[in-house]
Amino acid sequence: MSFNITHDIFIKQNPYKLFFKIAVPGSIGMLASALYGLIDGLFVSNFLGQTAFSAVNIAYPFVFLTYAVPDLIGIGSSVIIAIKQGEGKKQEADRIFTGAIIAIFTVCLILGLLFTFTSPYLIKMVGASGVLAEYAKNYLAIYSMFLPISGFVFALDNFLRISHFVKTSMFINILMSLIIILLEYLFIGVLHLGVFSAALAACCGFTFAVICSFIPFVFKKTNLHFTKPEFHVKEALLVIKNGTPTFLNNISGKVISIIFNTLLLSLGGEEAVATYGILMYVDWLIIPLLYGMCDSMQPCIGYNYGANEKNRIKIFRNIIFFAALFLCLIAFILCLLIPTEIVKVFTNSQSSEEFILMAKNALIIFSFNYLFRWFAYASQSFFQATGKPLLSASVSISYTFIFPLILIGVLYSFGLIGLWLNIPISALLTAILAFILLIVDYKRNSKKVQNIKY
Repeated sequence: MSFNITHDIFIKQNPYKLFFKIAVPGSIGMLASALYGLIDGLFVSNFLGQTAFSAVNIAYPFVFLTYAVPDLIGIGSSVIIAIKQGEGKKQEADRIFTGAIIAIFTVCLILGLLFTFTSPYLIKMVGASGVLAEYAKNYLAIYSMFLPISGFVFALDNFLRISHFVKTSMFINILMSLIIILLEYLFIGVLHLGVFSAALAACCGFTFAVICSFIPFVFKKTNLHFTKPEFHVKEALLVIKNGTPTFLNNISGKVISIIFNTLLLSLGGEEAVATYGILMYVDWLIIPLLYGMCDSMQPCIGYNYGANEKNRIKIFRNIIFFAALFLCLIAFILCLLIPTEIVKVFTNSQSSEEFILMAKNALIIFSFNYLFRWFAYASQSFFQATGKPLLSASVSISYTFIFPLILIGVLYSFGLIGLWLNIPISALLTAILAFILLIVDYKRNSKKVQNIKY
């Protein structure tokens, strides 16, 4: 796809039409890619039982950590690439793209080896033992072994969106999820292979998605092309700088999840860990939609930012904020209206009434998170798209790490209720911080404009 077509799409198209053209397929694609996780939870909880379900929830934060660095490179480089394209610097954009692909493979190879050998010690660190620890260790080890290939899955999604292959990305994600679901049913439901097979099914699906995603770039169907690699320290630092908000959001959130799981095991045992798992699986349906919608627009906003189209940037910002609010309000209402029905999706006939009641009450408390989450996430995404990684990082790490860590100490005396309250209160505090940062950023930009006119 040529540079002129890119310019026409990002600069000349009606912003509202462009939003539906980019954000809706992006959200559907991200939701489709996340459905495997939901099905994973359903299969494990219904076929293998509560211990296996708890093991998956103990291991998955570590799994997510293995993908945090390649995601940093993918997000960070895509922001720079979009801005370079907006400035008309295609050769620089191609060079950064090529360097990012090489860096992702190198990093994933190292991380895959590291996590493969350290998985037993990581699971033991959380406090798991016996069968629970064995299940969690095997689950994590499979993901680690596949990482050099599967680690590209999230980064390539960003590069496809930059190249306007949003629908292609959506269909790849849908097919990936279908493959994972079919393999999980075969491995767990038919062959009864155990918890590790859930990870194996996911990694096979990831590998399929990576191969399909590379095809448009290999055959030069995109506006991003492989070129002779050149590594510049300044550009590498820019990639890291712009990818840091997402990286911090990923890694800090999973560190907090690990801390949560450790506390939950001590305060409420496997049932408390399983309850937290249900909350995360519910979130797994909402956040991909929010993520896909906001982050799909980042290349467009970055391009307009590079082209200095300030009015269009404002329109895109308003669209993203209102769409995020609408989505989170729906999530909030559903969690309040049918909490028991949602919880029972992740339980089987052997689940106790006490466990179902615990999960129901936790979900009701958790639902208030969505009243504030939309504002924080939309702000974070907008800051990142406009080349303000420090502001974006401040919002993301506050929600995923700083406020939850502080509140763990403040609310610890309330026991399990304190842990459930932690999440919505963190979202409220982060929304307040994001609002302040938006005001500060607006005033700073206004002063710059006045100084230029003067």
